[in-house]
Amino acid sequence: MSLVGEDVRAEFRIDHEGFGWVLAAFQLTYALFQVPAGYLADRWDVRKVYAFAVGCWSLAAILVAFSPTLSALLAFRALLGIAESFNWPCALKITATVLPPESRSLGNGIFNSGAAIGAVVTPLIVPPLANYFGWRTAFVIVGLLGFVWVVLWPFVVNRDPHGAFGETHPEPVATNQNLSNSGLSLRAVGSFGLIGLLSILIAATAPRFGLNSIWWSIAFLMFGLLAVARLVPLSELKGRDWARSMGEIVRLRRFWVLVIMACSVNVSWHFLVNWMATLFKTDLSMPYLIGGMASAIPFLAADLGNLGGGWFSRFLSRRGERSDRARAKVILVSCLFIGLALFVGRSSHPALTILILALVAFGTAAYMANYFAFCQEVSPRYTGLVVGVLGALGNLFAAGFLPIAGRIKDQTGSFSSVFVVVGLLPLLGILAVIIGWGWGPQGEGEADSIQAN
Repeated sequence: MSLVGEDVRAEFRIDHEGFGWVLAAFQLTYALFQVPAGYLADRWDVRKVYAFAVGCWSLAAILVAFSPTLSALLAFRALLGIAESFNWPCALKITATVLPPESRSLGNGIFNSGAAIGAVVTPLIVPPLANYFGWRTAFVIVGLLGFVWVVLWPFVVNRDPHGAFGETHPEPVATNQNLSNSGLSLRAVGSFGLIGLLSILIAATAPRFGLNSIWWSIAFLMFGLLAVARLVPLSELKGRDWARSMGEIVRLRRFWVLVIMACSVNVSWHFLVNWMATLFKTDLSMPYLIGGMASAIPFLAADLGNLGGGWFSRFLSRRGERSDRARAKVILVSCLFIGLALFVGRSSHPALTILILALVAFGTAAYMANYFAFCQEVSPRYTGLVVGVLGALGNLFAAGFLPIAGRIKDQTGSFSSVFVVVGLLPLLGILAVIIGWGWGPQGEGEADSIQAN
């Protein structure tokens, strides 16, 4: 979508802020449904869940190509976000299942490098397709490619000689001994219901206040549900497995540390992903085909960042560094690369700007490979749910930032001030980890996790 942004803006007659909402329509539902996606990844056969999700999001991508109106485009983008929300919970559940802790950063980097390779290839094929056949054709072709993966996937994961997936369902069967009742307490039901009702009322103000109401509605729902799960005693949540699971993870300090990290790095990464092609065409005045293809360079650097960040963390661990400390050190170095974004607005030379963006993308990908490994250690029992909630909150803030970036572009004519935020925001995440993770022989967060399990 970012590569054909100028075509979409022209066809539907929207400004950059309006296109930001086209991008955010995907991001919002992607955020909202990561929580149930994480819950299902923990409790159902993750191999089947993943295949079904990829099939659905491939179909949704094709539907985008047949959008007759802006409303239809927003709706199909929202459907795409719902289906694709299963990606990270399923993927990280799989890597956590088959890899030991010291290898997870590298494993996550290898997995995420697939997305980066796709991001490298896409600028090489989408601009020519859009230029000669129209932007809609690109969505049909990319959507059809997803079904190829669906066909191949079962042949890979259904062979399980080491029994890695034998414990896909880690939850014990509920009995009268470990559940005090068969449902939530009245207070829990009322609290959850009130949060849901208020979020609907906030969304209902959209005709008057615009799509911002939708964002605030989803934000209120997410944080409201987490607040209820934290404030209601666990004994009143044990009647429903999803509520008990949520109640346990929100009581872990490390979870809230990673909330800060998730929100900060996702804002920076998704700005790069969604606005880079527009930057090349409008700020740097690059021709459409050249600018689109130039987008491949930062994503190639991101691919190297995924592998390099994961490898360096593993290298430090094998030299005796504790795995969490090794990850933190790699993330600190990554922040130096991300901070180079501050100089994007000061460069008017296209080649130099592309180089800076490549270094920023390298650092962001290395950061994220190690962040994902932190996510896998908050609570091994609830990996899918933890990843789902953190991904939901991270993408929620990324979605809110996309229209803001578009508005700044409309008002100032450039993205220079936006890159200041992009360069500095990930520092908040690593500072939260340094202060709150717990670095003793057994950190407080680890003790909390053991107690919760």
